[in-house]
Amino acid sequence: MQFAQGSKMLSKNWAKVIFLVLLVAVTAAFLMQVSSGDLPRFEHLDKVVHFGAFFVLAWAFHHAFPIPIWLALLVLSGYGLLIEYVQVLLPYRTSSWADLAADAAGAATFYLITWWRFMRHRKRRTKTSS
Repeated sequence: MQFAQGSKMLSKNWAKVIFLVLLVAVTAAFLMQVSSGDLPRFEHLDKVVHFGAFFVLAWAFHHAFPIPIWLALLVLSGYGLLIEYVQVLLPYRTSSWADLAADAAGAATFYLITWWRFMRHRKRRTKTSS
């Protein structure tokens, strides 16, 4: 399912630039060496970071590449899987299925909210034209 693009949406070129910058930043952040002493003591902070990063990536991806939701989720989840695989290869990082689940949940939540807003808007439009 694709959603109608409004006139207030980002231009495709700017959206692609924003997505690329976010992709590079997220990749660097997930592959950097992090000292555990530098992190605040919030038990599942890394899962919140994964969720938030992929929510924002999904937002940028949606504006840059208007493709069906299932394909967007497949691409973003594939990227998450790639990041987790690369982390296995790094001696200073670890990989986790829970991180991958948080990645997929962040992207899926963005698309769920977007779908809900689209359906709500469509329902209102249908009521006013009746």
